[in-house]
Amino acid sequence: MSDNLQAFFAFVHKESVLTLSIADDNGPWSAPVLYVADTQIEPFALYFLSSPNSRHVKALDNNVICAASIYSEYTGRWQSICGAQMQVQISAVEEHSNELIKTLYFDRFPEVEHLIDQPKTNQEKLIGAAFDKSYFYQVVPSFVRFTNNADAFAGRTEWYY
Repeated sequence: MSDNLQAFFAFVHKESVLTLSIADDNGPWSAPVLYVADTQIEPFALYFLSSPNSRHVKALDNNVICAASIYSEYTGRWQSICGAQMQVQISAVEEHSNELIKTLYFDRFPEVEHLIDQPKTNQEKLIGAAFDKSYFYQVVPSFVRFTNNADAFAGRTEWYY
């Protein structure tokens, strides 16, 4: 595995928010979602939990290719700019894979599992109920551009899958 790919995989495991960009009959739309990465498979995959009634999921009906991005927090230094832009396909996780993805996701985000299983306040009960009606979705890239200014200004690496 190349150093650039190792750096990219470390980046996707460190970060937690994936922004999905779609277009539907109402125009363009973006949605941030919490994700977990599985870099043990080729190509790697990202998984998120979302309502089937959400705008970003409803727009996926036709197996459409959409855009996704992940960026780290800017710290005031140009060297800290690091992120990924991707072309991806998104699909519902198949039933036979659901338990594995659920384990990966809730190991990464135990606070979400607690909202579902052990809500403490009325607000948490509402949030937990919404998550409980949600499903896991898989994000598979066809193209990735990784920008890592820690390596060089506008340092980019690209992969096609």
